[in-house]
Amino acid sequence: MTYKHRLEYALLRSTIFFLNLLPVSLILLFCSSIGYIAWIFFPFRLRVTYKNLSNVFPEKSHGEKIRLLRKIYVEICKVYGLVFILHRKKFRKRIQHAKITGHDKVEKALAQNKGIVLTTCHASWFEAYFAWFNMSDLPATLIYQKQANPLSNDFFVRQRQYFGSNLEHVSSWEGMAAYEETLHKGRMLIVSLDQSYTSRGAPVDFFGKELACAKGAAILHLRTGAPVFTSVYYMKEGQLHIDFAEVELAQYDKIGEESINDILTKAIKPYETFIRAYPEQWFSLFHRLWSKKREDYPPIKRSLKEIFL
Repeated sequence: MTYKHRLEYALLRSTIFFLNLLPVSLILLFCSSIGYIAWIFFPFRLRVTYKNLSNVFPEKSHGEKIRLLRKIYVEICKVYGLVFILHRKKFRKRIQHAKITGHDKVEKALAQNKGIVLTTCHASWFEAYFAWFNMSDLPATLIYQKQANPLSNDFFVRQRQYFGSNLEHVSSWEGMAAYEETLHKGRMLIVSLDQSYTSRGAPVDFFGKELACAKGAAILHLRTGAPVFTSVYYMKEGQLHIDFAEVELAQYDKIGEESINDILTKAIKPYETFIRAYPEQWFSLFHRLWSKKREDYPPIKRSLKEIFL
């Protein structure tokens, strides 16, 4: 732990403290304003978001994509700010009264005592999703990447536990042995699929483009027999929704590239429908998914009319 870590943590906690002094309506306005200002003056990762959005919506014109991106930047900044006030009564009620689809299928699968490989995509309401698991009776474990700042890392883990202690955490550094142990305990293991693993991933089709997807979900299914589920979480008309669905898979004779690619392709395909429906809630839009090469993300021109209208 360094002085830099302590300073960063002090700034984080100070920001959260002063933010929570405001009423929710002002916090929403403040965070939305930051998003709008960012869109006008310093649209972070614009090259990446534009390229990714072009892959998701190849039929849209340049102007249509720019207008949609303006909405996305405002929404993402607003939701990011709300992460720090989920414990407020208004949002706690939203999480408690979330509309759940497929809960019965999850319970039936857990009864087999093999656990569940619960895939998901990185959407903007991820902290509300984790909070719901902490308040639910479903045994769930999250694979997470530890932050470089240990103080901030511990803070966000504690913040999730404000809603309960049902959700366990396992570091991505612990590897496959720890993941398999989680499944052997009959727990759900939450795995994000919409991430690029370059040379280490399995090539799968995602929006008509080749994505190097993490192999872990497929290998865990092949090793343990744990069923694979998809899960999406989103806000619709002011209500939090969480949808679970089982992925229909074939019987595989061995662990090989063909079986791994088939499992991952079937698991990631349903997320295309969700992302097309809620692009403003897809946080991975800001990640370099299909390529890490800078030349694959050319500069984006925006007219004043496109920026403001």
